[in-house]
Amino acid sequence: MIHWPALIKHDGEDELIFIENRDAWRNDEEMLLYLFTESDVLVDSTGQIFSLPDLQNNLDSEQVLGQASLDNVIELVANHAVVCNICCAEKINAKNILEAVELVASMKD
Repeated sequence: MIHWPALIKHDGEDELIFIENRDAWRNDEEMLLYLFTESDVLVDSTGQIFSLPDLQNNLDSEQVLGQASLDNVIELVANHAVVCNICCAEKINAKNILEAVELVASMKD
C-alpha cells in the first residue's frame, strides 16, 4: 500500500515529481499515459519503493521493490533542489521521510 504523499523518480533524472495523494495520481492524464521505464520508481512517504510501470497498471499493487532510508531520500531531495536552483541544497535535512518528501512540494521552480 502506498503511503501518500509520494515522489516519482525517473531513471537518470534528478528532478522529482511530487504526488500529493491517490486522487492527484488518478486525475493526472500524464501519469496515466506516460510510458515509464522499468527503472522509474515511486518512493512513498515511508520510503517504500514501487515500480511505476506496475503502479500504472494497478495503483493498488503492493509489490514493494525495496525500502529507502531517510539518508537516501534526503539525497534525492538535495539533487532535486540543485535542479530547481535552490541555494544550499547540501544543507537540506529532515527529521523523517515524510518531511523530506514534503520538501519537494515547496521547491517549485
